[in-house]
Amino acid sequence: MISSGKTTKIIVAITLIIIIFFIYLDIFKGQFSFSNNEKINNLISEKENELEVIFQDNQDLKEEIDLLKNNEDHIKKIAEDNLGLVKDDEEEPE
Repeated sequence: MISSGKTTKIIVAITLIIIIFFIYLDIFKGQFSFSNNEKINNLISEKENELEVIFQDNQDLKEEIDLLKNNEDHIKKIAEDNLGLVKDDEEEPE
């Protein structure tokens, strides 16, 4: 028969093997695994790039709003380009 000391050692060894196995699964296959962290870091980089583009678009729109509020020549140019309006000193195209 196996003595109680050997039985205890076997149980401890099996328990340690099971714990190590679950730690391995968590590190390499779990929610916070290396591969998932890489995917998350890539997603963060993509979102940071998108945020930079949005920020620049926002700055451009603020500048356009400022021009529309304060620059009559800019408004006339937009009217000429987009609405087909003619300048006071030009004739209408036929």
